[in-house]
Amino acid sequence: MNNQARFIQRQHGIALIIFTLTLVLAAIAYFLTQMNSNTVKLAREKTSISALAEAKSALIGKVIGDPNITTSFYLPNPELSLNVPTFPEGSETGVAGSQDRIIIGKLPWNSLDIGPIKDGTDECLWYVLSGRFKNNPKTTVLNWDTQAQIDVIDANGNSVATNVVALIVSAGAQLTGQNRSVTTNTQCGGDYDVMNFMDTPNSVNAVAGQVNYFAGTPNHREATDVNNKQFVRAKNDYYNDQFVFVTVDDIFKPIIRRTDFKSQINTLLNMAQLSTVSISGVNTKGADNIDCNLITNANDKRFCENWKEMLLLIALPSMPIYLDGTATATCNRVIIFGGQKTSGQVRLTAADKNNPANYLEANNLLAFNAPATNTFYGVSNFDPDNPSADVMRCI
Repeated sequence: MNNQARFIQRQHGIALIIFTLTLVLAAIAYFLTQMNSNTVKLAREKTSISALAEAKSALIGKVIGDPNITTSFYLPNPELSLNVPTFPEGSETGVAGSQDRIIIGKLPWNSLDIGPIKDGTDECLWYVLSGRFKNNPKTTVLNWDTQAQIDVIDANGNSVATNVVALIVSAGAQLTGQNRSVTTNTQCGGDYDVMNFMDTPNSVNAVAGQVNYFAGTPNHREATDVNNKQFVRAKNDYYNDQFVFVTVDDIFKPIIRRTDFKSQINTLLNMAQLSTVSISGVNTKGADNIDCNLITNANDKRFCENWKEMLLLIALPSMPIYLDGTATATCNRVIIFGGQKTSGQVRLTAADKNNPANYLEANNLLAFNAPATNTFYGVSNFDPDNPSADVMRCI
């Protein structure tokens, strides 16, 4: 091989090495870019998860910390629009739509006594609230049996959760079809159009026909009826909303541990009218004629309106009942606070709520159906560690 051939061969070898190194460096660069991208995504997701947890804690703390037990079941309304300087940014809207309809807005961080909480994309959090748990307008009756109106499904349309009181939402990065160009000199921007943040903006891509807003309504924020709605929790090209749930138990489990909750039940059971009110007839729990409007104290009246459906009233043939294991004096009537439902009890429809079997168990159900031949056994005070126990009074 002559010198020229060896030179050409050497040049080809060098070129191949350079080409190979270029490919290796490109692969390393791609790997590092992907790794960096994933690291950023994970960091953003971690920030969002932390923000959602902080917001849920603040929301529940605000609700159960209400000094008035008769209003402590209601959740703050979302912030539906900016109303500065009348109200500071982050304040709940005074009247949030129509009674019992789901409403969506921004988390009212100022009303929760915290600062603006932002997710991993530096957006403030959103807030979906079941209509029956709104602070204003209030529903007719709210207690631990009240059905919330939010359901959650996954990317395949499978049920994830039902009977959810509220969702706190990290809307994530902007998707194609969303417009977040509206900005103001505020902590959370001036855009209150839910569709620009919650997904999916194109209903063609909707899972099971569900989008995380209300199409065709002002700012896509309010339900058009009182029915349940499904919200989609998915991670794909069309949905990236992250949720935390607020459940009925999240609200009521801590509230029923308050001593003033027990006190309100005692006040309810000690109403003067119980000794004379007409006992309602068949297919009722006997308490239909109890009139909360006769109560002059506003808080006691509101508690009565919300919790009256737990009451059962029946006449006795001059016999004692047993309270805390001890026989009482002779009773002409017994009033019962039925407690939380147990497994197998259903309290959804009016018929369910008129059925004593959905409030009483074992001996007490037998006694209610045949008081002359059976005896009532109950407790004198509500116990949060045994919330289904029947609390009674001998009248």
